[in-house]
Amino acid sequence: MSEVKELVEFDLIAAGMAEIQEKGNFIPDMSTKEGYEASKRFVLDFTTPTRTKLNVAHTKAKLYWKTGASNVDTEKNRILKLLVDIQQPHQDAYKEFDQIEKDKKLKFESDIQDKINFFNVCCHQASSANSTGISDLIDSCGEIDTEQGFYHFKKEAIKARADALEFLGEALTNAASREAAQQREEELAEQNRIQQEALEAQQEEMRVQQEKMNAQQAEIDRVSNEAASKAQAEADEKQRLINEAEQAEIEKKRAIEREEYAKQQAKLAADRAVEQEKQRQYNDRIAKEAEQAKLEANKKHTGMVRGEIKKHLMSTCGLDNELATKVVKALLKTNRVTINY
Repeated sequence: MSEVKELVEFDLIAAGMAEIQEKGNFIPDMSTKEGYEASKRFVLDFTTPTRTKLNVAHTKAKLYWKTGASNVDTEKNRILKLLVDIQQPHQDAYKEFDQIEKDKKLKFESDIQDKINFFNVCCHQASSANSTGISDLIDSCGEIDTEQGFYHFKKEAIKARADALEFLGEALTNAASREAAQQREEELAEQNRIQQEALEAQQEEMRVQQEKMNAQQAEIDRVSNEAASKAQAEADEKQRLINEAEQAEIEKKRAIEREEYAKQQAKLAADRAVEQEKQRQYNDRIAKEAEQAKLEANKKHTGMVRGEIKKHLMSTCGLDNELATKVVKALLKTNRVTINY
């Protein structure tokens, strides 16, 4: 370069560039701790101190040689470029590795968050599921071990799982109650339909019997009329043969026929009354069974609510089982405390 004293320091720095370049002539495996540290140590131990010396030499030269500032800047920038070119592969390598590791961490945390979000998805799906589907969702949540695989998201995962199981448990209870009530309504409707069909069939049979009896009576009346007409015709021709005894016999026969018809009508009415009474008794029994089922369901639900109140008193007020039971019974004896559901 130059023999000028103030620029000798640049020559010394430049003379050491080959050695620095030789030391940095490697790109190690950044996935290993040793390789990663090797590149960083090279920059910190060799290029960075040299850059510091270069800046010091540059400052001293400029202060001393003001008129040669431009040349000093040029030389400094030339050497700086050499340093940048030497260290650039190392910086690119470990910066690329840093980005890869950062992406891995983001992907890892995203996967864990997806697993936690699964509990919220189960709660959302429960809104359109029946009791069997909700039971499957509870099984799916219960199979997930939040103690393993969630790392620093462990507390969040445990809470999400507990909240989901509590929500799904309540949803299962509601769905089961709703489905049981619907099944009871369907069974009652089916029983009513069968009974109604049986009643209609009986009524149809009675109608057919009535029509048959009416037809028989009409035939009897027709035959009677024809016989009467014939008898009248014969009486007209044989007036001397008709007497009061024959006329009395005809009237007696008609009276017997009317009496028999009246008996048949009375029997039909009695049979109809018996069937109606059976239907009334059946309807009363069905209504009593439905009322009893409602009372049993209310009793069971009331017991569940009392149990929840007792557990709440034990967990929040520190009461034992016996004292908590007495408090619940005392509360429910007053008219100011009711159970709504």
